[in-house]
Amino acid sequence: MVTSARKLLVLCLLLTGLAAAGPSEATAQRWLQTSQLITDVRTDGPARALLDTLVQVIERRDSIQIRRTAQATDTYSLSDLRDELINGPGLGLTSANKVFINYRFEIRNRGFEESIESFQFLFRPPSGNEEDIQMLYIDASEPWVRNVLNNKGTTLTTNEAALKTFSDQLSFARIVRSAQITEIAGDPVREGFEAKKRNLVQKIQRLTYESM
Repeated sequence: MVTSARKLLVLCLLLTGLAAAGPSEATAQRWLQTSQLITDVRTDGPARALLDTLVQVIERRDSIQIRRTAQATDTYSLSDLRDELINGPGLGLTSANKVFINYRFEIRNRGFEESIESFQFLFRPPSGNEEDIQMLYIDASEPWVRNVLNNKGTTLTTNEAALKTFSDQLSFARIVRSAQITEIAGDPVREGFEAKKRNLVQKIQRLTYESM
């Protein structure tokens, strides 16, 4: 009886140790980084196509409420947001000419993972002397947004059957070529950050291509 009790005690201690060890080896996080960049919303670019697709999905689903910024407490239906923009700055959603994109990068035991965290569409006056007008914030962690990123996109002009998903077209390694990095690990990029930006871009590009 004493031997059995000792065995039970040892088993309990082992299970407690395993529980305290934290995440399993398969999901252990080895490296984490975040970054934000800003890119143009061009008529023929993926950011414009994404905006148009998001608007189409929102139009079909009345239950989706949207915000102008991440910090905003007010939510809108699509029609209410359009009225707000027209009656305020006198703009439509198609006037958006810039978008901030937030990324998260992780290396786990199962490999490299990249995810888009959010989009902030805005209008930046050409003069550069006026403040940006925030137009539409999209939380990319929401299931309907994730579905758009992973399952919708644009087709190739040479092969209409081949779909290039938005998650692929807006991946960091692709979009950074025509964009400006504005934040790394939550810190605004300032003068003297060139080496840090270059190292981040090179690392993400290498990890991206190695994971293909």
